[in-house]
Amino acid sequence: MKDLNYMNYTRNKKILFFVLILCTQIISCAKETNPKKAFDSGDYKTSFDIWTIQAKQGNVEAQNYIGIHYYVGLGVDKDYQKAFMWYEKAAKAGNLHAQRNIADMYNYARGVKKDIYLAFMWYFASYQQGNDRAKSQIDNIIALGQMSPNMQLHAKIASNEYITDKENHFNSYDTYIEK
Repeated sequence: MKDLNYMNYTRNKKILFFVLILCTQIISCAKETNPKKAFDSGDYKTSFDIWTIQAKQGNVEAQNYIGIHYYVGLGVDKDYQKAFMWYEKAAKAGNLHAQRNIADMYNYARGVKKDIYLAFMWYFASYQQGNDRAKSQIDNIIALGQMSPNMQLHAKIASNEYITDKENHFNSYDTYIEK
């Protein structure tokens, strides 16, 4: 009888061990897989890892978020050049948030040479898609007299041409990146 109790105890111990291992695996797999939820909850490392995979597959929202991670330094070292690169990919693909973000970089000279014309152009592209914050930035540039009406018109035309023919315009901004 003692041997039978010992065998049951040993078997139950093994079962308990495997159940604990299984629970541990389930819990580790339950880590957030939605990058937006991870980002919003402050789990920037997870967010960055997931967004990176999606960004490399051409997801423009992911490309913009990778730009944000690098721009602010969330889960990665702050790197304006990498932020610019990811924003540019998403902006060229038509992401209105990335267009505003790249415009901010030009407007505030963050990792690139200050260029009000390009800032205005990108703000206008973003505004054309409904970004009200971009409109307020356009209004600020105008109110501060940073661009003549003629330059504003030219930037709007360039922006509209860019939006309708993305593949043939502004292929490289390397000359604007601060080295």
